[in-house]
Amino acid sequence: MAGIIVVGAQWGDEGKGKIVDFLSKDMDVVVRFNGGANAGHTVFYNGKEVRLHQIPSGALNGNVCILGNGMVIDPVELVSELENLVSIGINPSIFISDRANVILPYHKEIDRAKGHGIGTTGKGIGPAYEDKMERTNLRICDITHPNARDFISKVIDAKRDYLIFEGITTPEDFESYKTKIVASYSACGKQIAQFVKSTSFLVNKFLKDGKKVLFEGAQGVLLDIDFGTYPFVTSSNTIAQGAFTGTGVSFSSIDKVIGITKAYTTRVGEGPFPTEINGTDAEILRKKGNEYGATTGRPRRIGYLDLFALKFAVEVSGIKELAVTKIDILPSIADLVVAVSYELNGKQLDYFPPNAYDLQMVKPIYETFGLLENLEKAEWEALKGRAKDALPAGIRRYIFFIEKFTGIPVTILSYGPERGDTIEYR
Repeated sequence: MAGIIVVGAQWGDEGKGKIVDFLSKDMDVVVRFNGGANAGHTVFYNGKEVRLHQIPSGALNGNVCILGNGMVIDPVELVSELENLVSIGINPSIFISDRANVILPYHKEIDRAKGHGIGTTGKGIGPAYEDKMERTNLRICDITHPNARDFISKVIDAKRDYLIFEGITTPEDFESYKTKIVASYSACGKQIAQFVKSTSFLVNKFLKDGKKVLFEGAQGVLLDIDFGTYPFVTSSNTIAQGAFTGTGVSFSSIDKVIGITKAYTTRVGEGPFPTEINGTDAEILRKKGNEYGATTGRPRRIGYLDLFALKFAVEVSGIKELAVTKIDILPSIADLVVAVSYELNGKQLDYFPPNAYDLQMVKPIYETFGLLENLEKAEWEALKGRAKDALPAGIRRYIFFIEKFTGIPVTILSYGPERGDTIEYR
């Protein structure tokens, strides 16, 4: 088998779009297995920034792209995303799982009304997953069915009292509200019907036929519904194991799991962030690293690299290799440190706390690195094809320290936004 899983190893925004784009040049198929339009994977294509929210980043390399059953899909936004790609000369080969759940307009309205306390994107992800688990939602196979209008209408009718109670609509406007959704989503169903397949069958067939398949995760391990900083998490399994339930393949199909981490740490939205910093260093990293959410546009919170949290992500997600992004941003910081443990109530911890309150209260224990070398692009280019020992002393020490602490190798080093701004170690 030739399956690779790529996951974010922090709180999302680690540079998955770029790394998946880079890796997919050697792959045949790229599959998304979780989340939905809350993902914001930024890739540079012909010098232009392209933001992908539901379509896998491999679309820019001409890979077969699959939206797996573990996703919650906004068909209206998906049609728009497809049209945007076509407008820049890309006609993606795309397949959509017939079993993926659908995001409806009221999911987004509920999310925007209720999700601010945990910092959601307002894209309807959580409410759609709630309805999935309650078995009261639509799936892609429903909106592409000949009886789609009836299916959509019945689901909304069942939500009538709830939608009125939440103030999404009124008793007087309910029928009009429903009619608009039925018309819009049945039309979307017709537009995407040509792409809808039993993707679990399709992915397994690709693997059996010897195709190279990359499974692209959204968000990051520390946002996982089970292992993340609950309740400040997303609503799906973002760990590598989510690829199995989110696509229908078995663990025997996977060769390796690659985790992506920034050389520092960022977070968008609410929730504990032990190594968060403010002031001059934070502003330098935010501006130089362009740390603004690809989906929300919100400024990202900034912190030093948290190796204690990263090691936890490596363990629970079975990560075997690391890709470190934005290494070129760190030379801006004179007194660089990384967290190697936490103290809570005067005691050093040997585990990553499950309780968000405890995480808010921990004191990071830091290792000092000082100032890293500031390399020009040509100097980075000259390091391609050379061993990690060729890196300048400060950067080399930083990378080797990450490897020693996590127990796994850094196999990719990213120093800029373009696909080619990448060094691979094999």
